Amino acid sequence: MELNKEQLQRVEHYLDVKDITYIDVRFEVLDHIVSDIETKMIKENLDFETVFYDVTDKWNTQLKETSSWLFGLGFSAPKIVLEKAKKNFKKWFFLIPTFYIIPYILIGKINFIYSENIESGLNILFQIVTILSIVLFLFLMIFKNKKRTTYSFILKTQSLNLLLGAILLIDFDFFKREEHLNPFQVGLLFSFVFGTYIYYHFYKKHQEAIKKYKIS
Repeated sequence: MELNKEQLQRVEHYLDVKDITYIDVRFEVLDHIVSDIETKMIKENLDFETVFYDVTDKWNTQLKETSSWLFGLGFSAPKIVLEKAKKNFKKWFFLIPTFYIIPYILIGKINFIYSENIESGLNILFQIVTILSIVLFLFLMIFKNKKRTTYSFILKTQSLNLLLGAILLIDFDFFKREEHLNPFQVGLLFSFVFGTYIYYHFYKKHQEAIKKYKIS
């Protein structure tokens, strides 16, 4: 037994109320709920209204709005969206501190012997990388597709972190000529560059999800 147009619209409205507007999750959840309702109507010979409330009641827990320390308690999403986002983002989250700590230790704690010319060249290189990373991040943030996916939720939660990183790089006189490489600034730069790469990675995932579901 297939649901009619009005019944499908009822399920769609339920998903709208639960804020399941993340397209990569919505299509999956919609398919599951419709399938559950159709199966239950046939097997138990029940009317749509009875089955609808029974099935959606079981889904309410998965669709409840919630938050996670991984993204910051200020950001929330339906639980099913958040769990998918956590699964995709967790490994990247724990790598970010590494890209700060290792350069910090290498520059600050280990005595490298290099000439002033090499140090000057490294300063210039780091400044160029900083500018390119900031420009790339701002471009991706401004021009990403406004449709919602699990990946756009990740991008939203990381935008503020990268903006603060960019401000810190500039605010701490990163572009000022220093006599020696600053361990804090170099560590911050490496973590910011890696954060920008992560942003680009999920930007691509976001665009691919939109293309997959043919949403323009």
